Amino acid sequence: MFSHTRHIAVTAIAFAALFAPQLAHADTVHIETSGLTFDTFQSPYAETLVSDVNGAATFSLVNAAHFMGNPNMLNYHTVHGSVFQLSAREGYKVTGYSVTGGFWGELHVGQSPDGSGFPGSAETRSGAWAYAHDVVGGENFALGEHTTSNLQGHSDFRFDSGPLNKTLPFFLTFEGYIEGYAAPAIWYGNEPGQMWPYRDYSRADVRLKGPLLLTVYTQAVPEPHTYAMTLAGLALLAGVVRRRQRAARNGAQARS
Repeated sequence: MFSHTRHIAVTAIAFAALFAPQLAHADTVHIETSGLTFDTFQSPYAETLVSDVNGAATFSLVNAAHFMGNPNMLNYHTVHGSVFQLSAREGYKVTGYSVTGGFWGELHVGQSPDGSGFPGSAETRSGAWAYAHDVVGGENFALGEHTTSNLQGHSDFRFDSGPLNKTLPFFLTFEGYIEGYAAPAIWYGNEPGQMWPYRDYSRADVRLKGPLLLTVYTQAVPEPHTYAMTLAGLALLAGVVRRRQRAARNGAQARS
């Protein structure tokens, strides 16, 4: 049986430094939306833009699902990491993001019909993390985590960054792992001449159930002259209100 390995998330800076030679020759994806640009550091399978409407750009992240799609082996441990750079376009800021996905799992423990012999066993574990850090300064923020064990069915997750105010580029990292172990039940029957044992094979299956969806929210940032015009308009309005209040007071005094 395997011992559970706790996956420890590393920063995207360390990831990039460790794999810098490979990343220099890896396939990259560059996508421009109305409010931001999306860049990958390594995408053997192209990530795609699903929609870009009303300041919400949604991307389909297929690499995580591909590399964390268990081929139903009996003993496996798979780790995957993806790093993306999100950059607000001129005149915009990133106000938040969300990463949604889910694991699917199935577990079957083999057993003999009468409980004799050696019992089967099966275990699975999976985990996912999403976190971000600034390109300049490297400050980490918005950590989300989801783990499962011995999953039967599906377990969905959603990582929300919370409110952001990012006009400068930042990295978004997704990391995850899946692991499983299965051993059959083994027993001998009572049939004459039976030399080989019977087996009921166990199954330990866990995987990402489909592509991750990354939605990034952006908002236009008013130009400096817009701020100036707004302040000037507010000052003018305040002056009009003060003159009307002064005129009303003078009229009331005159009538008295």
